[in-house]
Amino acid sequence: MTTDQRMVMVHALAEQQLREIVRQAEAGYPEEICGIVIGTPGAPETYQVRQVRNIANQERQKDTAGFERDARTAYRMDDREVLRVLREADEAGWDVVTFYHSHPDHDAYFSAMDRDRALAASQEPLWPGAAYLVVSVRDARACDARYFVWDDARKDFVEVRSTLPVS
Repeated sequence: MTTDQRMVMVHALAEQQLREIVRQAEAGYPEEICGIVIGTPGAPETYQVRQVRNIANQERQKDTAGFERDARTAYRMDDREVLRVLREADEAGWDVVTFYHSHPDHDAYFSAMDRDRALAASQEPLWPGAAYLVVSVRDARACDARYFVWDDARKDFVEVRSTLPVS
């Protein structure tokens, strides 16, 4: 059985949630935006999109090749804001459904840096069941989006295409 034939669970976002993420990505251009979608997995009517401040300009980092990155080419979620979103989810009895970020002037792909941040030292997902959505933005317009979800059989993330809402 090939990867394409295997079922990989994606809790796809509804059009209204995608519209909000696209709005954030276009408004944040030319920098990367990031955030978390919380709710009950498989129940899009509960999903809440929560943008989290990208602090990559304040806390520059190096990618896996050693190149310094800022908010135009990377994201670093503000820890305090992440905690606020996670507390909100806990209080409502919700889970993390999706982490999202944008790629200004680049394709929607899961970079080595994205993958490293999504994995624990054990090389298992830090957030089992959560998807990662990457939105490509060119000239301040979202043009593509792709989910990346953990495939337990492959022990890696696999790509699942998404359709952006028509504006």
